[in-house]
Amino acid sequence: MYQNKLFNTKQNQVIFLIILAFALLTYFIGLFVDVAGDAAKYAAIAKNIFRSGDFINLTIQGQAYDQKPPFMFWLSTFGYFLFGENNFGFKFFPVLYSFFGIFCTYKLGQSLYNKRVATYSALLISFSVFYFLYNIDIHTDLVLLSNIAFSLWQLYEYIKRRKAINFILGFFGVGLAMLSKGPIGAFVPAFALISYLIASKDFKQLVHPKWILGILISLLTVSPALLGLYNQLGTEGIKFFFWTNNTGRIVGSIVADRNTDYFFYLHTLLYIYAPWGFALMFAIFYDFKALFKKQLKPTGYYVLGGIWLFFIIISIAKGKSPNYLSALIPLFSVMLAKQLSNFLENPGSRLFKTISIIQLVTVILLWVFIVLLVGYLFPIKQIFFYLVFAAGLALTIFIYRKANSDIAMKFFAPSILAVTLIMFSINANILPYILQFQSSIVASRIFNENENSDAQLYNYDYEQFELFFYGKDRVIHIADSIELKEKCDNSKAWIYCYEKRLKDVEALETPIDTIYQFKHRGIYNMGVPFILPANREASFENTYLVKLK
Repeated sequence: MYQNKLFNTKQNQVIFLIILAFALLTYFIGLFVDVAGDAAKYAAIAKNIFRSGDFINLTIQGQAYDQKPPFMFWLSTFGYFLFGENNFGFKFFPVLYSFFGIFCTYKLGQSLYNKRVATYSALLISFSVFYFLYNIDIHTDLVLLSNIAFSLWQLYEYIKRRKAINFILGFFGVGLAMLSKGPIGAFVPAFALISYLIASKDFKQLVHPKWILGILISLLTVSPALLGLYNQLGTEGIKFFFWTNNTGRIVGSIVADRNTDYFFYLHTLLYIYAPWGFALMFAIFYDFKALFKKQLKPTGYYVLGGIWLFFIIISIAKGKSPNYLSALIPLFSVMLAKQLSNFLENPGSRLFKTISIIQLVTVILLWVFIVLLVGYLFPIKQIFFYLVFAAGLALTIFIYRKANSDIAMKFFAPSILAVTLIMFSINANILPYILQFQSSIVASRIFNENENSDAQLYNYDYEQFELFFYGKDRVIHIADSIELKEKCDNSKAWIYCYEKRLKDVEALETPIDTIYQFKHRGIYNMGVPFILPANREASFENTYLVKLK
């Protein structure tokens, strides 16, 4: 029989601690990596809070911001107080809070099943591509995940023990999830709770008026976001929070690109939840098999209802993004952990052999990807990196050869090591290389180093927000050539723009002092031409930072 202890020898425990330390180092390096796109926008919003002291009324580019509630911005603002306006300050508390999400996922697995499932759940979530990536590229989804995991754990504890403290904390967690990303934060806990009560045939509990009190607790928790929206946008802000934003993403009215692929999230899970994506598909099959055979217990309905009712909604929605899976990652981790606990408990079974082969193939594919990544696409030059990868490969082979008596070690450790090596190379080598072509960041630093006390940096028709975070002082956005003439016809202006807008700047009456030219390729718009080394040079466009005399 499979032993209850996770790793059954001192040697294996030491090996795992080494891998864990390496993973923590990888997470730590990510705290210093630059941010772009939405992450830079969130960093700039937190910067506005830090400078103004206004934690309620959110702004960006001098305008009211209504797209996301303030919880994550508050966390980053506290980071600025301690560490300054920099990457580390922006990321520190959201990343720390994501570790709270790992703890809550562990407790959820323990509450639903047992400590072994809890431990597996924590390993699966913390060593997934999703968790690594979103701890580099900080989004509100990162803290949403933690708050949903917290609410799911506390609400199930309430179902089991009927303690008032779990009821209060559960709905407080729902409120925090809504304070992270709007009403979407309430969907998964609500679906899980309703599914459990229906499966238990506890209809009296289902219609009990106490749930009204729970809703009020959640609304009170989210009230700072509602107050800020009402202050700036009136009742339209409240309507946007509860209705327009959510329905608009479902029908596609407020999204730039409509996606009609109803299987988008299934195939997205294969890579975003790597190295566990293929094993997850296997677990999904067996959970539905148990459902159709009526072998699923109410705890299984808590997990399945929480996942699939929400999954259907986001799958039929016209606005799709891998970010939306964040609400489901804790429950997916618990579901897979439960199935792995069954598989690994019977190492002689056909199911165990199948899942082991699936994971072995996954590890092989990950190593092929490592070789492709660091050997061809973004080749590394420092010998230190080669030594790290060589040590990782040697350790992987050692684990497969020497850990036969420890089923969990053989299943988890090689996958964890491979994905950690990939993310280490991304954090330490690949992203620093790529981000040198996110020229808005480079331009901001040039301005910061060379501007005088009266200089003003302008963002001319550039659609992203890096300047608003990395610019030393307040940056002003300019939308068109008329506004350009009104605001920049002076000798204190620095203007960042694309090549197509350079002629507008050159047409100003104020003479030009210096023009800095950059190769630009936005990190969210890399595409195959940039990724392939042979085509990379041709994929760049030019951007400019113009200093007027």
